[in-house]
Amino acid sequence: MNTRFIEAFLWSARLGSFRAAGERLHITQAAVAHRISSLEEDIGAKLFTRDPRELKLTAVGTRLLGYGERLLEIRQDIIALGRTDVQMLGLVRIGVIESVVHTWLVSFLENLRATYPGIEVQLTSETTRGLHRGLHERSLDIAVQTEHIDEPGIRSTACMPMPMGWVGAVDAPAVQDLRDLLAQPVLTMSPGSQPHEAVKQMFRDAGLPIGKVHCVSSISALVKLVSAGFGHAVMPLPPVVEHAQRGDIRFIQCDVQVPPQRVVVSHVEAVPASPDAIRVVADLACMASDRYTTSISDLQASALTVLTT
Repeated sequence: MNTRFIEAFLWSARLGSFRAAGERLHITQAAVAHRISSLEEDIGAKLFTRDPRELKLTAVGTRLLGYGERLLEIRQDIIALGRTDVQMLGLVRIGVIESVVHTWLVSFLENLRATYPGIEVQLTSETTRGLHRGLHERSLDIAVQTEHIDEPGIRSTACMPMPMGWVGAVDAPAVQDLRDLLAQPVLTMSPGSQPHEAVKQMFRDAGLPIGKVHCVSSISALVKLVSAGFGHAVMPLPPVVEHAQRGDIRFIQCDVQVPPQRVVVSHVEAVPASPDAIRVVADLACMASDRYTTSISDLQASALTVLTT
């Protein structure tokens, strides 16, 4: 079975359209549709119910999700068999945004060290703007951030987005109207970040002047301020699920959904020192991000249900 067909199926299911899957895989929408049709012929069953508005998984397609993820993981393990620490050496300078530090970064680094002990990692945590600057100046080799970089010599790959939403103190109402939330002090991530831009757009969409908005780059600091009742925050939700489960803060449901935070892995190409190591680490970072987002999707839904009631 062609794993490229499985990859096209998984991205179509995750992103909800052949067009989006094609953009993620850098192929045409028609090529994605062809791969899905070929996979359906191999299996002998339809994987999607197609209509002009949305792409829905069939019962067989739903069952294939788990098998497909495992198959691609096995493929990566097989590829790794041929890369010894002698073959894969080099220093790789990685920069990540705050939400990555609080979610999948540690497990990713542990797996990387176990699989490729010859690769040395130098880590930086910065804002998306700072990471863009690092790639542009070539002080970074890889950046995990929120924006596609359209620059010669840099390749960007979009990963599955990370859910964002409102959080408040434990005694805050679990369900609130957007205008009520915006009438109170609002906390969010650093100026110019995607969460900050989302907050400003919510004010504009509500026809309100931008009120008290406090930008804090540290997720830990945001949790402390929110738990102390300083205001409600718009932020990525996965990094703070454990805080909500412990009762430090609570998730707030709002009548207007906050767009998810994009996750993009960008890396420099044609680096003489360690081009293979950079490419491999960038690919592994994409897979680690997608694997984490997939794994927390069900947990996120159940946490939101429990923690907003």
